[in-house]
Amino acid sequence: MIKKIFTFGLLLGLLAVNSTSIAQEQEYPHYGFWSNWSIGASVDLVKQGHHGSDWGKGISLGASLIVEKELNHVWDLRFAFQVPGFINKETDLVNAGMEDYFDRYASAVAGAKFSITDAIMGYDSLRRSSIYLLALGGVSYDRNDITRRLDGDFVFVAQAGLGYSYKFCKHSTFFVEGMVDDHASVRNIFDNRKMMDFFLNIGYLYNFGPTAADRARLAQISLLTKENFDALNSQVSDLQGKVDNKDKQIKKLEARVSELEKELANVIPQGNTAAADSLQRLIDQIKAEQMTFYALPFSILFDVDQYTVNESEMQKLAAVARVMKDNPGTKYNLYGFCDHTGSDKYNQSLSVKRVNEVKRLLVKRYGIAEDRLMTEGKGKSVWFGDVKYSINRRVSFYRVIE
Repeated sequence: MIKKIFTFGLLLGLLAVNSTSIAQEQEYPHYGFWSNWSIGASVDLVKQGHHGSDWGKGISLGASLIVEKELNHVWDLRFAFQVPGFINKETDLVNAGMEDYFDRYASAVAGAKFSITDAIMGYDSLRRSSIYLLALGGVSYDRNDITRRLDGDFVFVAQAGLGYSYKFCKHSTFFVEGMVDDHASVRNIFDNRKMMDFFLNIGYLYNFGPTAADRARLAQISLLTKENFDALNSQVSDLQGKVDNKDKQIKKLEARVSELEKELANVIPQGNTAAADSLQRLIDQIKAEQMTFYALPFSILFDVDQYTVNESEMQKLAAVARVMKDNPGTKYNLYGFCDHTGSDKYNQSLSVKRVNEVKRLLVKRYGIAEDRLMTEGKGKSVWFGDVKYSINRRVSFYRVIE
């Protein structure tokens, strides 16, 4: 059985490779080594393995002292000193002359705790409850071999289980865990023995929280975040104001086009070709001008030969996303552009990557419906000033005319 528990621990370790790829909306704060340590204890109900499948025998109480270090929102380190079996004065042991028989004298274990809830749902500073996996290993002073009576033996111990925790205030957490463990000396570590112990642990942890240095640093970050949030709101208001102003201009142009089309309809039957052509050119010119008002006044700019959105442009993208959310019935065309350096083939490919990356961020990070966003890479852009000017390396947004 100890092989199965070791295998469980290895599988738990493999989760570390994939857990970072699971999306999360909030960003977990970075803490120093001395922040977020916890200390606690548990009362353990133990089903001792030497009684086999007879659940009516071998039930005893134990206790554990626990120290934990929170690494991030998914992973914790755990260190525990356990006394899984207190003196068990059962009739069959008394009759065997083993009144002071211990199932386990003491064990020291260390391992990892993996939060299933946070890995799937992402980090949330307000979340109170969590379901998690445990995998621990260590050494134990074992007395569970009846044939040795009270002769002790230092052996390996491996444990695995599932737990539920509930954070009922800022520093205090209650938990319940179900675990199995096995223990073996070097000579029989891979024997197929059925001597597992089963644990039900009920306990409490006190988290000391961030250090003073981390609290000061996070407070400064919070202040900067508030300033960024205020700046974002200002940009959103500015962008929405410009969009509203464009809508007013569009309505004026639409009214003007409607008047000219009526006038054109009256001129055509009269056979006045010159007047009809003049009116049609004016209508086309106004419609072309009208198209410019469907463009959002923000474009996302890129560094040379790059298609990832840098931090300075993310705030603009957040403002665009807010406007899109505030206008849920509107669809958008996204166009990617490059400057005039490089080959046409390279620039076409790069412009497609840029516009696809912006769409990905709008969908994955900001929750914009994918079917509202149409993308197209335009390659080299219309020339704005110098050929290397950054406005040529952009993704632009146009509202769809329906």
